[in-house]
Amino acid sequence: MRARRSPGLRTSFLLILLLGAVIPLGIVGWWLARSTQASGEELLRARLGQTLQDIVRTVGNNWVGVRSTLLELAECAPVRAALAEKRAIPSPGNAGGGELEQAWAAASQAAERAAFYDIDGRLRGSLVSERSTTSGLAGGTPSVIPLRLSVYGPGTAGRVGTMDVRLQTGSLLPSDLVIPGLGGSVLALFDASGDVPLLPLTIDPNLLRGSRFTWAGETWLAVRDTLYEPPLQLSLSAPLGALGQPFERAARRGLVALLGVALVALVLATLATRRITRPLQDLTAGADAVARGDLAPAVAEAGPDEIRRVAAAFNTMTENLRRTLQELSHRESLAAVGEFAASLAHEVRNPLTAIRLDLERARKHPSEPDRAAKLMDSALHEITRLDASVTDALRLARSGQLTLAPLDIRRPLEAAFRAAQSHFTDRGADLRPLTLPDEPVWTLGDAGALEQLFLNLLLNAAQALKAGEEGGVELHEEDERLSVTVRDKGKGIPPDLIERIFEPFYSTSPEGTGLGLPIARRIARAHGGDLEIESTPGKGTTARVTLPVSVPDYRDRA
Repeated sequence: MRARRSPGLRTSFLLILLLGAVIPLGIVGWWLARSTQASGEELLRARLGQTLQDIVRTVGNNWVGVRSTLLELAECAPVRAALAEKRAIPSPGNAGGGELEQAWAAASQAAERAAFYDIDGRLRGSLVSERSTTSGLAGGTPSVIPLRLSVYGPGTAGRVGTMDVRLQTGSLLPSDLVIPGLGGSVLALFDASGDVPLLPLTIDPNLLRGSRFTWAGETWLAVRDTLYEPPLQLSLSAPLGALGQPFERAARRGLVALLGVALVALVLATLATRRITRPLQDLTAGADAVARGDLAPAVAEAGPDEIRRVAAAFNTMTENLRRTLQELSHRESLAAVGEFAASLAHEVRNPLTAIRLDLERARKHPSEPDRAAKLMDSALHEITRLDASVTDALRLARSGQLTLAPLDIRRPLEAAFRAAQSHFTDRGADLRPLTLPDEPVWTLGDAGALEQLFLNLLLNAAQALKAGEEGGVELHEEDERLSVTVRDKGKGIPPDLIERIFEPFYSTSPEGTGLGLPIARRIARAHGGDLEIESTPGKGTTARVTLPVSVPDYRDRA
């Protein structure tokens, strides 16, 4: 599974700045804007509340005087007597109406009409004022407050009736009432239930039930208060815009300033992180080159002092590593040459010793031609074996230096198959017929080297077989790779020995030089492929060579 890529250092710096500074500044700016707007609303609401309290106080003070005149009217002797006796109220100025006329003259300054009902609820008379019933608050529109007062008889007579009064609002709220600092404000009076407006309104009275509403595209705030004497509800509302605009402008300016500071900080941080991370990117590129085995590039020693010191230390490290690797490579080469020379000397010394002994024996027995001939044949056999060992050693040393060209792999495979057939026949083993595709199978390779590779594998297979056993070779192409498999059903290789089969001069067969498989693997790897050996004791061995398929440009070459 592919590892998840983490963000780079520069991205991490910018994320830290964004999360640690820019976003908090934005949140603070939003909070300040909201707080400033809330402050404007609180200030307007406080002013509305204070103003409404002043109005309520004015109404209460005026009600004390108005209530006194109304009580004088309700408690005058002609009204009490008429209601107690359930007869009509005398008209002012008639006999017995002088006191009533005087009381009504005082009450009519505040009331436009007074109606009197006996204890049974029957109307016994009414008084109507001749004065205009306009209210300055309503812009000349009549506005009255309905009130009902109980009328009691003298002494302990109890209630004898009621008096309904239509009270002019101007008697409680003066016509010259001024609401300072609240331009566009609206004062509303409601009855005791709060449903019936007692003053003409330019806005929907239902909106005044809430503390905040929208009217004509503006946000309004409203405060409400209740009077029990007289039973009234008062509401005062005003648009937020007039008082809240300065706060909103201040909030917008503050928010713009904070965003500007955040933007400048982000730009400066971007430039700073670019200056810091560019040398770090060079260091990363240098580290990647070292990881690929390229120790030549040097990192530029730039940026802040700490990074320059790291770059200098990195360059020193790569130089020391390059020098160390060169020394190790030289030592390993010398060690490999020494090991190879020692192994080759061992392989050469044994046949030379046998040749020397055979020749000395032949010289000591000149009178025995047959014996001398056998000794000479033995010496010649050892010379042939010695020649094969030296030839194979040279091939092993040179197998990594090949010239690759477009090649139909069927050709070297057929040549190796023909050369190996006689070896299978000599051992009485069977070599299954070779089956190859009809079309060319292209790869980049050296024909002679590949023929040597396949022949070595086939000869090893032949040496592992007994009479009646069989081996074979197959060619497959899959996923842009060629696979040549050589199988034998011989005795197999023990698990404890299979790890050594690619060591030079190590062989599990007394007939082998121990160089066939090392040569074969080096040839396979020089072609960009590999050689793998699988073996099961008693069941046989499988050698699999994988090679890359040629690029498409070579497929049309014969």
